[in-house]
Amino acid sequence: MSPAREELSPRRRQILAAATTVLAQQGNRGLTHRAVDREAGLSEGSSSAYFRTRDALLRALGDVVADRLSADVAALGSRLASCPGDHERAVAEVSRLFSRWLSEPDLLAARLELTVAATRDPALAERFTQWRDDLVGMVRGVMEAAETGSRAPREASAETLVAALDGVLLASLMLPQRRRRGFVSDSVEQLLSGLGPNPAQT
Repeated sequence: MSPAREELSPRRRQILAAATTVLAQQGNRGLTHRAVDREAGLSEGSSSAYFRTRDALLRALGDVVADRLSADVAALGSRLASCPGDHERAVAEVSRLFSRWLSEPDLLAARLELTVAATRDPALAERFTQWRDDLVGMVRGVMEAAETGSRAPREASAETLVAALDGVLLASLMLPQRRRRGFVSDSVEQLLSGLGPNPAQT
């Protein structure tokens, strides 16, 4: 069982929270036990007592971030399932989730760094991409409820739409903070505008 799926001790949570900040602010190369200890305000060697190697620390952090994103996506899917075909509700719910993620820029930046690291680490990739697969499945479900297109194009469109939504989040990090929420809200509205019912069917 991964550390993220166990009941984490307060000290492990403290270390992984510090690791998230270090990864977000210093990048993958900056993620060291010493940097994490400094960020957490712990004596040198503390984090290595819980995560013996850098790989162990990186994968535990990947588990924690992935579990958080998976839980958020699952909750979004549940809310959207209660209002199938409601385009305005879908836009509002996705925008609300993205706005919440924007309030935690370290989480988004760490996720970006972990995504890059996962391209070189199959074990990390397997764990870390599950939340995205869940998001694709949720978007596909919204498209099916809206009865847009045939099944094959719908599958490809769901993948493309999630990639576009992902790009919106990452692009927002490059903007001044005051512009981020408006940019995300407007972009989500534009990207999801095609999920409404086909006027010919109404």
